[in-house]
Amino acid sequence: MLKKITPTQLAISVYFFICGLIFSSWASRIPAIKDHFSFNEAELGAVLFTLPLGALSALPFAGWVVQKLGSKRISIYSLIVYSISLFLISIANTVATLSVVLFLFGFIGNLANISMNTQGLVIQKVLDKPILSKLHAMWSIGAFLAAAISGWTMKLNFTTSTHFILIALLGLLSCLSVNKFLVKDQENNQPQKIFVLPTKGLMLLGFICFCVAMSEGAMADWSSLYYRMALKDLQKVSTTGYTAFAFSMAIGRFMGDRLIQLFGYNRVLKLNGLFILIGMSLALAFHSSITVIIGFSLVGLGVSSVFPVVYILAAKNTSMAPSAALSAVSSVGFVGFLVGPPIIGFIAQQTGLRLALGIVAFLGLFIWLLTFKVKK
Repeated sequence: MLKKITPTQLAISVYFFICGLIFSSWASRIPAIKDHFSFNEAELGAVLFTLPLGALSALPFAGWVVQKLGSKRISIYSLIVYSISLFLISIANTVATLSVVLFLFGFIGNLANISMNTQGLVIQKVLDKPILSKLHAMWSIGAFLAAAISGWTMKLNFTTSTHFILIALLGLLSCLSVNKFLVKDQENNQPQKIFVLPTKGLMLLGFICFCVAMSEGAMADWSSLYYRMALKDLQKVSTTGYTAFAFSMAIGRFMGDRLIQLFGYNRVLKLNGLFILIGMSLALAFHSSITVIIGFSLVGLGVSSVFPVVYILAAKNTSMAPSAALSAVSSVGFVGFLVGPPIIGFIAQQTGLRLALGIVAFLGLFIWLLTFKVKK
């Protein structure tokens, strides 16, 4: 029998879902953007870098504005602007305009990330049960659906602007139809600072975020290439390996809240680290398609609930406001997304991709070891 989902839980789930849908819709059309501007790989890389630059720029600002105006209000505003900025990408007609819009897209996307996770924690406290992992699962489901929709629009020869305006309208309608069910942040009588250096505990959580973000970034950029090597057919393009990873990550997020209730935060983090370590070791030790798929699936389970658990633990700190704490750990973690893939690529150039991806196994080991220092 399905447990009843409250309108409030459904509303924040829709917000996470739409964010995943919007981001993945953009990612699916990157080749079309490349062709439209006749970019070479270097030029495309330079323009694409403006998006994570915008996302990183948002983090110091996000904690302050969410604390000042409330996670409900910022979640609504940011999702509206996020939807509109997706459409603006498709009508940018110069490289400079595209770069500015992508910076805005990254900035607003991370503002939405901090505000919606803060709102999720507020709702979780109201419901008195963990829900954050399932919310991150809804983001994954949105991303999966976006890939299918993108394939459908390309098959029907929809232009990028037509595709994006449909997604943007869906985002706006969804946001406006459920925004009334979000809740106001609970007032805290204890004074909480916005701008304060993170404590050792928050830095520890941030480094765990760094490890899992670097692992996830490496899987996103290099898993398909490694799977092709496992097939021993360098001419064949297959996303099977990455799909196994992404699907397991979504399943793990749906299971995460229940696992937290059964085993507690620390044990779940330890399991996450071990799954990453064992999964990547298996994929690298036995060079066959079956073992790679199994290994990548275990890595997906490993990275699935680390961010939700870390966000919950960060919000429990008393040194700063929850939104500021989330921004702090996200800032450290986000560096992992930026530096992970290039580091893997550099090492792969020198030693080969198999040895380079061994870094992911070590990151799983680091997560497991660091968890012993995390306070419950």
